[in-house]
Amino acid sequence: MAALVVASCGRGYEGGGELRARKKVLEREVAGLRDAVGRLARHELLLPEHDLAVAIDDTLLQGLIAAQLPFESEIGEYQLKLEQAEVHFRGAPTVSLRGRLKRQGRMNLEAVVNVVGALDSIAVDAARGALAAKIVVDHIGVEKAAGIEAIFSGSTLDEVARMIRLRLADQLPLIQIPVKVQQSIELPAVTNGPVRIDGASMPIAANVSRVFAGQGRLWVAIHFQPGELVKTQDAPDVQDSRAEDVDAGFDAAAADKPDAKAGKAKAEKPNTKGQQP
Repeated sequence: MAALVVASCGRGYEGGGELRARKKVLEREVAGLRDAVGRLARHELLLPEHDLAVAIDDTLLQGLIAAQLPFESEIGEYQLKLEQAEVHFRGAPTVSLRGRLKRQGRMNLEAVVNVVGALDSIAVDAARGALAAKIVVDHIGVEKAAGIEAIFSGSTLDEVARMIRLRLADQLPLIQIPVKVQQSIELPAVTNGPVRIDGASMPIAANVSRVFAGQGRLWVAIHFQPGELVKTQDAPDVQDSRAEDVDAGFDAAAADKPDAKAGKAKAEKPNTKGQQP
């Protein structure tokens, strides 16, 4: 902690943790809205015309993130526990996490922590066939640090928050968005009837092309690019037809056999018994 105090001496205390958190949120929201207004001014669509658009409600994402909490992590000599989540889609997919920060030792520390960030790197998770996103951390505020205000300066708390933000960046779990993305079309082999078709599979490359957050919804545009058909299964030979197909007259090979033709001719011969010449 002494080293931390020395490192922070060259920094002025920024103060106003809540105001700085709000500033980060507004910066993201303004950037997102400015991009949308610019596209509309250029007579462009907010989302690509030929891509599939998926709308996700912010309350749904908030519930999904909350279901993965609490998130606990040890960062140096500090124990971080995030317990609450809040999500807003107003120009940017803003995510706020709230929890507690503790430090055990000769001088205990317990404080309320507010993590402010946003959903980022929204993409198709190829392994799960669904959408996934990560939470980037813009700001961490250490608030209500009971019992230490008289010992540590505000700039020291800033340095603690900065250290936690840098360490926390790669530790937050991926957010799985429950949107199923089909990445291939399977065409089974046709094995019944007079037509035989090999089985095939057509891969589909799916990528997120654009994201827009507004009015409580996150709009995700997904671009699909079909690939080449790949053979996956051979169709059975004609002689492998089932008995019921042959009886129904669907087997081409059986229809060409002499006994089959004779049977057909016999079946078509009119019954002349009892008729007058």
